[in-house]
Amino acid sequence: MVDDHPGYRAALAAMLDQRADLELVGEAEDGPGAVEMIRNLCPDVAVVDLNLPGFGGLGVLEQLVRDSSQTRVLILSGFSDTALIERALKAGAVGYLVKDAGGQAICQAITAVSRGETVLDPALVTGRRGDRALP
Repeated sequence: MVDDHPGYRAALAAMLDQRADLELVGEAEDGPGAVEMIRNLCPDVAVVDLNLPGFGGLGVLEQLVRDSSQTRVLILSGFSDTALIERALKAGAVGYLVKDAGGQAICQAITAVSRGETVLDPALVTGRRGDRALP
């Protein structure tokens, strides 16, 4: 899990800890730390925010592609801009959810991404959120 907000990471970690089918193997708070962690731990799925210190989630994706990493990336971001979502998917992300998707949806997305399925936040697909940054 990669997010620069400690409180959000802690809440997501607590939620994942309650799931017997998911295991959190590492946390990072910035782009360089994310790449190092993923290289060392080789998780099945990395849940990555786009807005990170150092270099953002797109930079993480670029590094993983260069490394030929087998880790699948689920973007979990506060941004719902269509162009940004397209850039993330073209850069190698397997899924994209907004942070207010809810715990059950996030866990389901992690599981689906681990199976190689592409996951998009349903509200983004139906256009209910529009192109804006979420609070």
